[in-house]
Amino acid sequence: MTVRNRGTALTRAEIELVETLSARWTIHILLVLHTSDAPWRFGEIQEAVSGISNRVLSGRLAGLESSDLVSRNVTATRPVSIAYRLTAQGRRVAGALACLREVAQSSLDS
Repeated sequence: MTVRNRGTALTRAEIELVETLSARWTIHILLVLHTSDAPWRFGEIQEAVSGISNRVLSGRLAGLESSDLVSRNVTATRPVSIAYRLTAQGRRVAGALACLREVAQSSLDS
């Protein structure tokens, strides 16, 4: 299925990706996860994304996981350990976002 937008056809997958990325905090979360290939624990992400609530972070991570941008690994320890990391697709998207961030930063510097 496609949607016409000023002569440009967008696929349902493209629309869903844009909707996922447009949710508040989502790009910030992806950029944080992009800073390291090591897995991130929930509390570490929340600390890095200052101002985000537990509920919102949990929802955004669930959305990113369902979009196959973030993987969630649960380790059955006491207490249970949950770690998040970018998938291959998530690394590509976060890499593109990092490039956009660099362009924005360089325009501020000039």
